[in-house]
Amino acid sequence: MSELSENDRLDPEGLSWSVPCLDSEDDGAGGEVKVLVLGDRVALVLPPGETLVFTPDEAGEFARLLNTSTGR
Repeated sequence: MSELSENDRLDPEGLSWSVPCLDSEDDGAGGEVKVLVLGDRVALVLPPGETLVFTPDEAGEFARLLNTSTGR
């Protein structure tokens, strides 16, 4: 039997992440955003299942916006 976790088996190249998040409209209800690398695209799967797919340029701009919002 393999000692790899289910996530490791589903993503052996390490190209997906789960990021915990809070819903500001629901008094801190939790959820998670899934980040997936799909070839040259980056996809975000948001609760409750909406999906955004970014081109490389859009992903870079989104990363810059996130860094700005966190004060980096």
